[in-house]
Amino acid sequence: MNGGPSVWAISPEERDKHDQKFETLSPSMGYVSGEQARKFFLQSGLPASVLAEIWALADMNKDGKMDRLEFSIAMKLIKLKLQGTSLPSALPIIMKQPPVRAPTLSNPTSSLTNPAYGVRPLMPTMGNATLPNGTMGILQPMPAGTLATAYLACFCRRCLSFSSASSSPSVMSPLVSGPSDWSVPHASRLKYRQQFNSLDKQMIGYLTGAMATTMLTQTQLASIWNLADVDKDGKLKAEEFILAMHLVDVAKSGHPLPLTLPTELDSIYPVQFINDKFKANLERGNAELEKRRQTLLEAEKREQERRAQKEREERERREKEAREAEERRRKEEERRLERQRELERQREEERQREIERKEAAQRELERQRKEEWERRRRGELQIKKEQEQDDIIKLKAKKRSLEMELEAVVSGEETLATQHRKSAALTSFKALYPFTARNNEELSFNADDMIEVDETTEREEGWLFGSKQGKIGWFPESYVERVAPSDMANITAAAAAKVPLQSQLSSALEAAKAAGTKSAFTPTHSANPAPSETQGQKVVGNLSAQALCSWTAKTDNHLNFDKDDVIQVLEQQENWWLGELNGERGWFPKTYVTLMGEEESSELLIFQSIKRISQPSALITKFEFVALYTYESPEPGDLTFGEGDTILVSKREGEWWNGSIGDRTGLFPSNYVKPKEADTSSMSGKKKPEIAQVLRAHSSTGPEQLNLENNQLILVLSKNPSGWWLGELQARGKKRQKGWFPASNVKILGSSSGKSTPAPPPGNTLCQVIAIYDYTAANGDEMSFSKGQLINVLDKNDPDWWKGELNGATGLFPTNYVKMTTADCDPSQQWCADLNNLDSMGPQEKKRQGYIHELIQTEERYVEDLQIVLEVFHKPMSESGRVKDAEMAMIFVNWKELMACNTKLLKALRVRKKTGGENMPVQMIGDILAAELSHMQPYIRFCSCQINGAALLQTRIDNEPDFKNFLKKIATDYRCKGMPLSSFLLKPMQRITRYPLHIKNILECTAEGHADRGPLKEALERAEELCQQVNEGVREKENSDRLEWIQNHVQCDGAAENLVFNSLTNCLGPRKLLHSGKMNKVKSNKELWAFLFNDFLLLTHASKQFTSSGPDKLFSNKNNVQLKMYKPPVLLNEVLVKLPDPSSDEPVFHISHIDRVYILKTDNINERTAWVQKIKAASEEFIETEKKKREKAYQARSVKASGIGRLLVTILEATELKACKSNPYCEVTMGAQIFTSRTLNDTLNPKWNFNCQFHIKDLYQDVLCITIFERDQFSPDDFLGRTEVPVATIKKEFENKGPVTRRLLLHEVPTGEVWVRLDLQLFGNK
Repeated sequence: MNGGPSVWAISPEERDKHDQKFETLSPSMGYVSGEQARKFFLQSGLPASVLAEIWALADMNKDGKMDRLEFSIAMKLIKLKLQGTSLPSALPIIMKQPPVRAPTLSNPTSSLTNPAYGVRPLMPTMGNATLPNGTMGILQPMPAGTLATAYLACFCRRCLSFSSASSSPSVMSPLVSGPSDWSVPHASRLKYRQQFNSLDKQMIGYLTGAMATTMLTQTQLASIWNLADVDKDGKLKAEEFILAMHLVDVAKSGHPLPLTLPTELDSIYPVQFINDKFKANLERGNAELEKRRQTLLEAEKREQERRAQKEREERERREKEAREAEERRRKEEERRLERQRELERQREEERQREIERKEAAQRELERQRKEEWERRRRGELQIKKEQEQDDIIKLKAKKRSLEMELEAVVSGEETLATQHRKSAALTSFKALYPFTARNNEELSFNADDMIEVDETTEREEGWLFGSKQGKIGWFPESYVERVAPSDMANITAAAAAKVPLQSQLSSALEAAKAAGTKSAFTPTHSANPAPSETQGQKVVGNLSAQALCSWTAKTDNHLNFDKDDVIQVLEQQENWWLGELNGERGWFPKTYVTLMGEEESSELLIFQSIKRISQPSALITKFEFVALYTYESPEPGDLTFGEGDTILVSKREGEWWNGSIGDRTGLFPSNYVKPKEADTSSMSGKKKPEIAQVLRAHSSTGPEQLNLENNQLILVLSKNPSGWWLGELQARGKKRQKGWFPASNVKILGSSSGKSTPAPPPGNTLCQVIAIYDYTAANGDEMSFSKGQLINVLDKNDPDWWKGELNGATGLFPTNYVKMTTADCDPSQQWCADLNNLDSMGPQEKKRQGYIHELIQTEERYVEDLQIVLEVFHKPMSESGRVKDAEMAMIFVNWKELMACNTKLLKALRVRKKTGGENMPVQMIGDILAAELSHMQPYIRFCSCQINGAALLQTRIDNEPDFKNFLKKIATDYRCKGMPLSSFLLKPMQRITRYPLHIKNILECTAEGHADRGPLKEALERAEELCQQVNEGVREKENSDRLEWIQNHVQCDGAAENLVFNSLTNCLGPRKLLHSGKMNKVKSNKELWAFLFNDFLLLTHASKQFTSSGPDKLFSNKNNVQLKMYKPPVLLNEVLVKLPDPSSDEPVFHISHIDRVYILKTDNINERTAWVQKIKAASEEFIETEKKKREKAYQARSVKASGIGRLLVTILEATELKACKSNPYCEVTMGAQIFTSRTLNDTLNPKWNFNCQFHIKDLYQDVLCITIFERDQFSPDDFLGRTEVPVATIKKEFENKGPVTRRLLLHEVPTGEVWVRLDLQLFGNK
């Protein structure tokens, strides 16, 4: 102890703190469990081994739990260990003793008699040995005594401090070497009396322990109090105090204290009185202690019962809450399932209702159509009936008049009869090919046969009606050729011995009628026996005939009439009748009319039949075009062709037409073709048309193809090397159709015998390829072909040489001379080099990866085309001086901005592909497309202005031959592939419309629940929205033109020196001009021209005064005014506009921007109101957009995800960034989670040191993306580099290593790197 408290001793204050901590642990039955204590002690930060050692020392009874004393000991040891004190090998004895608290008047024994510590009050015993250094030994427990024993110890601890604090206490020892005189000197007695009086301020005649402690505050010497308190009442009377102070002086003088009070000092109280009083006090003290002990035991028992009840209630409450929570969760799940079922039920009902509505609408439509048809039909029949009745009335009236005139005309009949012999000249045709009739109405003949034809006969297009050797019938016009007039003499001589043609035709028609054949040109009434050629049969009575078709007179004695005319028949010859119509008489073929002597129903049937057949056949509107250039396109859905190919065009809309070549259909640019000139050589006899006969039937797969039936005849119009021919179907009674058909299904008919076409391709064709180069066979087993020909692949076992078929010839050919067709190409074969990896994928994933590869590949080709335009066309045109700068800007518009947009997209796609490995699957692509497509707005400007640029280019080509030759010359570059500049200028429009198709293909092959499905849907929305904006761009042309005018007429300097008005803003999309006009400053009356955009307000002033009556005149191309920027642009997210006094008539308003205020004045109140409202609306829109952007990023971060782990990322710094304006910031993303650092100004080595945390959802899908941008106020932020780290790579390299700092190179930029600290934490239960 050495005169001071031991380091191991526990002070009362510490014990109180320990007890409070002990209570916070909710002890059970006065103990805390080992688990409770362990969790609490671990908060100290000491190692588990040290805490185990402390537990071993503090747990004195080794029962695995701690009471208050053991807990206090452990807390004391932990505190000492934290202060650097080494733990003892054994527990010091002093730590087992409770601390002695100073007694108080109200409860002097409470601190010493607390049964919680398991000890009794301490009293020194007379038999205790003293330590060698004179200090009193450690007090031992003794039986409970009187109330004074409590104060005794307290007094003895302090009585030696009455004198100097530096003096050593005397040793208590047997009175063998003490002073010979123990009596108190008189002087000392007076001094001690004065001290007693000064302490006894209440004049009660004694000092309690509390009063004594104010003087005796040092060493604990209970023996002095024990000797001085003669009556053992726990109080010091005046004499006892003098005695105690005397003993203190004795001890300080170096003399040992007596074990018992010397006789010299024992005269204060009689011995017997002292003993009795001591016993009485001792008994009262024991009784009081016993009473308090019982009270404490009862209180502790009640406390234990209360805690047990509380624990039981708490446990029941927690169980009840758990049950209630489970019940709520179950009910909520039931409600959710019920809502889902209800929603599905509503959707199903809505779908059923929609189907029923469609069916009802269809039925109603059909009913209306049927009613309309019936109504129209009834109307037609009614009109026909009325016409027939009118005709009957007219005929009856005419009959009466004719009977009266019959006698008058008999005299002229002989003359007319002689004139009918001068019949119309018949035309002779010579058969070019043999033709076999397929029914009774057609005429068969062989090659070189002569056929007589009356060309005036009503006929279908492409068919003639004639006779040969007594047989008549219909035959194709393309099978014969007209005989020249020089050969007519021979033909006439050969036909002299034949029966007259008209007689043959009449006989054949009558025979057909008798056989029951129903033909539109077959008479339905039998005629009288034909008279001789020199004698006709005069008609007796009234005989009328109705014209079946129109007839034009060939000679003067012929009668003209139209269809449905009623003719009065006067005389009937074998084939010719004499008739009268409208007062004119003449001869006409009897086959052109029908008699009207039958019933009305028969006449009506004949009329309807004649009307139906006589109508010309409808033709399918298809046009033939010839390719001017070779067109090759990697886009699916495009039609590729070579120069000179014939294309059947089915749809012509805008710049892109729809056509077909064989079985291939698709889109192609209209400026690549020209109309095919009409081939009239076959009709003139210079070139004989080719006729093909169908050998095998063929069913068309599209409207561009012909349906073929066996033995049908086709007029061949064009042949294509791909094996598909263009022809016209020669089928009587059917619509004349033009279309494509396979050449292998027909044979060409020669002049005397047919010549078969090549055999059809074998049935085991694997696919089809297109030749990209000419190839000449070097061996007998090889095959030759030309560029552009279509080859059927039969065998692909050898990867370098395939076996194929072309026009019936088979052989081997090199695979590097051909390419796959769009229809047969398997895109998955192109991107995947590992066949095992390819085989492990499902069909849907194969298609998905193929479409992704196709998107990346076509994007690369498109960017190459953009670069070709700059190098091949833009640069020579600019350097040649043939095109002015303004014209260059009008033709190419913002071509470089397009290049920047797609280059950025391509770089992101390449980084993503490079991250996964070359020719390996790409897991995520939707996020890149969604992000980059939102920055494709430069296409809006280009597509809006491209029409003007194309018109300018075409005008110069048409008017300047020299310029046309110049463009042709530079277009001969091999990279152009024969395409002119106008074709390249169409590619941006073509590309922007392809993005939705690509994304749809990828989305359709992306399974539900795939991590890329959500971003792909967002990307599709962005692509469709972009296309819609492009379509609307034309309507925004006025805004674009005005922005261009501002660009050319406003001089900007300072921060806005490189400001492009007609471009993208930083976050609001395309820049729009919202308002413009003139205003004045109030103070100086300076005239300003203000332009309000959707992101800033620009104030300018004219360098030269001018007048303008409105915005139209201001933006006129004739207005050459030059404006200068008055002040830097005022960003609308930092502006505040207000009216000084709304009720004022002065058109004045204020614009506050940071620390500057503009007081402006307009011409009138209405103009002021317009400016204020539009500035406020634009400012609110700007602020709301930024707010939504921040909220979106915050919501994506704040969503509590139930992932498999988390990734802690610290972006430390970036170094050696690309040279820029030096305002960099960093954007860190993982899927929808996004974090953005602050912007650091004027540095190429920013030190951000910002932290972010990402939730890991899929270890093998999630990718950490770090992108660095440069902040720009007036345009989209510039790209300074991007790097990506898959989470799977972080796990593989850094697992179980804790936080790791890495240096990552920035991709797609020449220089730059970023330092990051990564800490991946995976949840164990996942």
